[in-house]
Amino acid sequence: MHENIYRWVLAAILVAMLSGCGDDDEEKTASIPAGSSSPPPAPAPDPAPPPTAQARAATLEWTAPTTQTNGATLADLAGYRIHYGLAANALNQTIEIKNPSVSTYVVEGLAPGTYYFAITAFSSRNLESERSNAGMKQIL
Repeated sequence: MHENIYRWVLAAILVAMLSGCGDDDEEKTASIPAGSSSPPPAPAPDPAPPPTAQARAATLEWTAPTTQTNGATLADLAGYRIHYGLAANALNQTIEIKNPSVSTYVVEGLAPGTYYFAITAFSSRNLESERSNAGMKQIL
C-alpha cells in the first residue's frame, strides 16, 4: 500500500515553465534627415517588457495532489521534493520544500547546461510519491 499511496496527479502535472536568459545590448541611434532643420519627433517609448525569468534559473510549477492512488483523500501532505540533474536518469540533487501550500519554486544559480527536473510529494509520515515525469530546461 505504501508503494501506491502517492501515484496521482502530480506525475502528470509538473510543468517546467522554464525560460532562458538573454541580454539585449542593441544600441539605438537617431539621425536627422538631410535638408531638415529640426530633428525628427522622438519615437514612441518601447512597451513595458513582460516579466522576465531570473538569469540561470528554472521556475517549476505544479498542482498539489488531493487523493491517493486508491482514491482516498490525501490528508497528510507535508511537502515536496524537487529532484534535478544534468541527465533525466541522474537527478542527483534534491531540494526539499516543507510547506504543502507551495506550488511554485525557482531553482537559482544553475551553471550553463541542460537540466532535468521531477517533483515528488511526501506525507507527514515521510512516505514519498513516485517522481513526476521529468521536465527539461536549457540554461545558457
